[in-house]
Amino acid sequence: MRPLFLGPLILALALTGGQLLAQGAKAPEISFGIHKFKEENVEGPDVERTYIDAGEKRIVIAQPKGCHLSSEGDQLDILLNDSGLDGEIHVSRSAFTVDVDLAAQALKYREAASKDLPRGATNVEVLQPVMNAYPYNGWKSLGFIWTYTMGGRSMVRTVSYVNLEIGAQIVVTTVADRKDAEAVSKIARKFMSSWWVMSNQAGS
Repeated sequence: MRPLFLGPLILALALTGGQLLAQGAKAPEISFGIHKFKEENVEGPDVERTYIDAGEKRIVIAQPKGCHLSSEGDQLDILLNDSGLDGEIHVSRSAFTVDVDLAAQALKYREAASKDLPRGATNVEVLQPVMNAYPYNGWKSLGFIWTYTMGGRSMVRTVSYVNLEIGAQIVVTTVADRKDAEAVSKIARKFMSSWWVMSNQAGS
C-alpha cells in the first residue's frame, strides 16, 4: 500500500467532535429504520417526507433518483438497481465517536476501514485521504479510497467517517466497478446532502 501523508489533515480537520457535542453530553443513537410522514404545505398538496430517527430528533432524507432505500439492522442501503451503475452505497453507525479526533487518529480510522476489504483482493492501493468529502451542515469528515482487483474486475472502495452536527458519527461506504466509481460517489454525495435535522415532534 502507498504511504499515508497526514500533514494537511491537521489544519483541515482541527475543529471536529468537540465543537459538535457539548462536553459530557451523550450522542444520540441513530436508528436506520425508514419512516415517512406528511408535512403540511399551505401552497399545495401535503409533502411526504422520509426520515430516520436520531434520538429525539428526525433526520429527513431524500431517495436519489433511480435508487431505492433499504434498511437492515444498523445499516441503510442505497440500492442502485435502476441507475444502470455497478456499485453499492451503505450508511452505518461508526465504531468510533466524534471525540476520536479525525486528524490525530487518521491511522486508526484507516486501519478500521481497511478491515472490510474483500479477501482475495489483489493490486490493493490506498490513495491520499479525502478531507471533508461530505461538506454539508457544518459536518467534518475523513475519507479513504482503495483501488483493487477482484475476480478480474478493477474496483474502487471509499470509506468516509462523518461527524454530524447532532454529535454522532456515521460511516458512508461506496463500492463500485472503476468505470462507475465516480458516478456512484456522486449519488452518495447527493444523498448525504439531502439530510437535514428536524424536531421529532414535527410532522405527523
